[in-house]
This record gives sequence, C-alpha cells and structure tokens, in this order.
Amino acid sequence: MHSVSKQRGVFIIELSMVLLVLSLIIVFSMDVVVKQTVKGKLDRLSYSLVSLLRERSQLFEGNETMTFDEAAKSFSLIQRSLNSTMGNFDISRLGMVIEQQRFDANKNPITAVVNQHIFTLGAYSCEPEEALRQKVALSPVTQFDNKLALYQVTLCYRTDNWYGDLAGETFERVRSISLSFGR
Repeated sequence: MHSVSKQRGVFIIELSMVLLVLSLIIVFSMDVVVKQTVKGKLDRLSYSLVSLLRERSQLFEGNETMTFDEAAKSFSLIQRSLNSTMGNFDISRLGMVIEQQRFDANKNPITAVVNQHIFTLGAYSCEPEEALRQKVALSPVTQFDNKLALYQVTLCYRTDNWYGDLAGETFERVRSISLSFGR
C-alpha cells in the first residue's frame, strides 16, 4: 500500500511537469502572436511602399532613377508609421532594403555601377532571401517593346526572442518582402 505522503509526492511531481509544459506552450503562443502582429504590419508597409515606388515615374515626370534621398525618405515614412502603430518600437531593430532593377533599350538589366540601385537603411541587417537581380525574368515587356523596372522592398524587424531563449535558439527576425514592377 502506498502511503499518503508518497501519493502527494507523485502528484506534486506530475503537477510540476504539467505546469512546465503548459508554461512553455503559453510562452510559445505569446511569441508567435507578437511575431505575427509585427509581420502583418511589415507586410502592409512593404506592400504600400513598393506601390509608391512603382508609381514614381508617374509622380516625378517619368524619371525612374531612384536616389538615396528618396530611399531615406521612404525609410523615415516606415519609421514614423511603425512608431505610431507599435507601442514598444525601437528604431535600432528596424532594417530596410530597397532594390530597383531597370533595363536598357535592349531589355538587358542595367548594372553599370555595382549596387547603384540597392539602398540598405537601418541599423538592423536585412538582406532579402533572394536578390532582385535574380528575378529579372519577372519583368513584363510592354506594348512599346521595353521591359518595366522592378522594385523590391524588404523590411525586417528584430522582435524579442522569448521562446528562443527558453529553447536555446534564435527566433527573432520578422521579414516582409514585396515585389512590383513599374508603370
């Protein structure tokens, strides 16, 4: 027969294991919810920004060449938007890469100056999974027999690593990539 004290000991051990697993599930769920919230914000912002960039030729009298000043203004716009929508926004956790791929009259990518059309902004490293230059086949040919410029905006934000700290891993980068072609 088991004594009452042995049964209590077994119950406490089982309860502690169940509570440990339950707390891990709760921390994981909270971490996923925070990352999904940030991802949704970055998705909306990257899509909006790439849409603005593709309309540049209409807004700036046909000049498709993007400048660093325009990229810096875009980064400032993203920063202000995230600052107003995220309660604990930290600028040092934000990174952005804007890529523009233009084409010459022979439909070849313009690559005269290395990284001429790639703008990296922000303190957080934010490289896209695949560079825009690897996607040149996506650019359509217009009725005037020229290829449209491609634009890609990559936004990254470093979130807290709650679950990763418990699991001994790093799960902190949230990234959003939007691609569009000009007019």
